[in-house]
Amino acid sequence: MTELGPVAWPPEPIRTERLVLRESEARDRAAFIELLASPEVHTYLGGPRRRDELEREMPGAPERWPGSFVVDLDGAMIGQ
Repeated sequence: MTELGPVAWPPEPIRTERLVLRESEARDRAAFIELLASPEVHTYLGGPRRRDELEREMPGAPERWPGSFVVDLDGAMIGQ
């Protein structure tokens, strides 16, 4: 396997005609809670989590990790 070397994270936002893929920010917290509490979104991903639990446990700025992007449409998070 080829070594990738040091990779800068987060990368610059990735822009398409409609969407922007970017790192998470504090303003995304409410959208993350909506996604994680949604039965439709998390039915096959371990099930939804309780909203009160998420509100209590989620940091002010959602965690960032390599490979994780926020899907942004017109300045609002619409997915991950």
